[in-house]
Formats: sequence, structure tokens, C-alpha cells
Amino acid sequence: MVQETHQNDLKDMSRWWKDLGLGSHPKLSFARDRLMECFFWTTGVIGDPRFYYCRKWYTKLNTMVTTIDDVYDVYGTLDELTLLRG
Repeated sequence: MVQETHQNDLKDMSRWWKDLGLGSHPKLSFARDRLMECFFWTTGVIGDPRFYYCRKWYTKLNTMVTTIDDVYDVYGTLDELTLLRG
């Protein structure tokens, strides 16, 4: 029951990521495609099937932060990267 719920959640997240198109965008070919890792990490933290909505948004947030981090790693200047490090 729980496994089926998580499998359906992963299908929904995969569909969202594919429709968003960031994982296959030619200008973002350097970015890591970490949807699966973000989903499993989130599921480990928020595993209760009742919290699908929270798990969904946390997975989306983690995936977007990872992509933005990759953009900064590739295109960020030393001054910009220093600001991020604090």
C-alpha cells in the first residue's frame, strides 16, 4: 500500500520534471538530473503517505535548488560565488 503510493508519487514527479523540460534543455546539459535522488531523500524525511502534498513540493524545491546551484557553479563569477558562501 505505502510502496504503491510512493511509486505513484514518483510517477507524478517524473511527469512534472519531463513537462518542465529542464532535465533535457540543451542549454542546461551541464545540470545534474537529480529528481530521483531528491524524491528519495524527501521520502526518507517525509515518508508518511498522508503528506503527499508536502513531499511533492519539497521534492520540487530540492530539484530546483540543485539546478540553480549547477547554474551558479558553471556561470557564476568569483564575486557572486563568494556572496553565496557568506
